[in-house]
Amino acid sequence: MIGRLRISLGAIRHNAKMLRDMVGPKHAAFVVKSNAYGHGLVETALAAEPFARRVCVYTLEEAVALRDGGITAPILVLGPVPPDALNDAMAANVDLALWDTGAFARKLAGAARNRQTRAPVHVKVNTGLNRLGFEPHELVDAVEDYLHMPELNIAGVFSHLSSAEELDSPFTMHQLERFEHALALAEPLFAKGEIVPLRHIAASAAAMLWPQTRLDFSRFGIALYGLWPSKQTREASQANGIVLEPALSYESELVVVRPVAAGSPIGYGASYHAARDMRVGVVPAGYGDGVPRALSNRGAFLVDGVRCPIVGRVAMNVTEIDLSAAPNAHPGSKVTLIGCDGGECIGADDWAEWCETINYEIVARLPADLPRIYMDEDP
Repeated sequence: MIGRLRISLGAIRHNAKMLRDMVGPKHAAFVVKSNAYGHGLVETALAAEPFARRVCVYTLEEAVALRDGGITAPILVLGPVPPDALNDAMAANVDLALWDTGAFARKLAGAARNRQTRAPVHVKVNTGLNRLGFEPHELVDAVEDYLHMPELNIAGVFSHLSSAEELDSPFTMHQLERFEHALALAEPLFAKGEIVPLRHIAASAAAMLWPQTRLDFSRFGIALYGLWPSKQTREASQANGIVLEPALSYESELVVVRPVAAGSPIGYGASYHAARDMRVGVVPAGYGDGVPRALSNRGAFLVDGVRCPIVGRVAMNVTEIDLSAAPNAHPGSKVTLIGCDGGECIGADDWAEWCETINYEIVARLPADLPRIYMDEDP
């Protein structure tokens, strides 16, 4: 494969340290789910681990891969775990998210009992996102049920915010109030059981914009990778001295440079016709390689330090670009899909704007089989 990603571990460390320093030395957790948002699961986790109170993933498979890769920090699995994999969860010594008092909780207790250990769980409360978790008024009954299962160790209670990327977000405060009210109702049971669970609700945007949501730790995802949850978050945080370094760049090279006569169609569906005689470069990367088809006729790549517009439809493994601004480009010339060349940069945010989506989706959908080159220098 000609295309490759370059991942700066120095940038990952820089971002992890800055975020850790922002919330305090014992209050940063880092989320490396979905192949570390496309950056590479184990390598990213190893770079962030020295600054982490916890490492968070979504699946048990990710957690096991981290243990196999040498991660020793506490790991929290945020998503559902198949009941038949609970023995693996106990063997990996990971914390599990729990929002069930029925068969799953009993099977989890049984798996812990079989290994003569206790299963650390973080009880999830739904405060308004309406996906996973107990309703706030259900937390007391859930905790009471868990206290009758001595194999379960209530290590944490958490929730997730829906609108924290906004500077004016009454709903964020509403969710925090619901969460704190649920915790207050359960506090007598925690005291009775001599339990002091870790409380967490903030992800990247909330931790940056809403300090009152940081609680016992914050779960940093997108910010770890040097990307911002929103323009508002970036502007407010940079004004407070928070500077993040994008960790990922995407490179390829031209495999063909061909002349195209004025009026000639380019690409599938003839969606673009050359407005003039032009030179077109063929880049061996398409939607099968993480280049969204929505970039067709609206995105750009960098060649020789200038933006070269995408012409025609992005195909599965090929994208064509207009080389009018890069007259010296030739087969073998480097193409920067994401990153900087000379004084010009194209970021995941640019792709997201062109595609009318978010930067999370851009990087998380970069294929796992794209070669990743890890660079260890400081940014």
